[in-house]
Amino acid sequence: MIHNYTVFLKVQILKKLETRAEGAASRVVGTTRHVTFLDYDDINDYRLLEELQHIQDEKKIGNFYVFQTRRNGRHAVCIDALRFRDVKDIVDYSSCDIAYKRGPRLNEYRSWVIRYTKKGKNRDAPKYIYKVESPHEGKNLQSLGHANYLLNFGVKIDLKRPYGPNEIESISYNTGKRVEEEPESTEPESTETDAV
Repeated sequence: MIHNYTVFLKVQILKKLETRAEGAASRVVGTTRHVTFLDYDDINDYRLLEELQHIQDEKKIGNFYVFQTRRNGRHAVCIDALRFRDVKDIVDYSSCDIAYKRGPRLNEYRSWVIRYTKKGKNRDAPKYIYKVESPHEGKNLQSLGHANYLLNFGVKIDLKRPYGPNEIESISYNTGKRVEEEPESTEPESTETDAV
């Protein structure tokens, strides 16, 4: 205690990020609204499907579009244009990577960012693999720019409530060094994802 004040100090040590990548920002350009981006580094598709459907029901949001970033790495994108605090609540509610959840507090863009380019020499650009449909699709405003962005991956969305401009914010950023190829797994892949 210093002169009737209690002092709390917080020290945060972050790994140096040295690999350049390009990504899409969650913010709807020219607004304060964001879409939901989730980044999972190690999850099986059965568990991911279960979680995304639960989030859709709990938070009353639309479809998720899922991308493979590596063998068990996934990005999930929902283009509902929501208030920042609502998207933060969804991201925090999810089991996506802890470091990713802090993104808007750590980067100068104040957005969540998902990579759309290669990472280093051995990690390919993400590729679209499936859609998780929602009974709440089209009930919220939907980012026109992010829907157009998804066209680059062959995803065409019939917007029911388009919102915002046609473009997205593209960001060049530093990411971790984990760019090596993953060793082949000796475990069999789960076949439970056939329901997706």
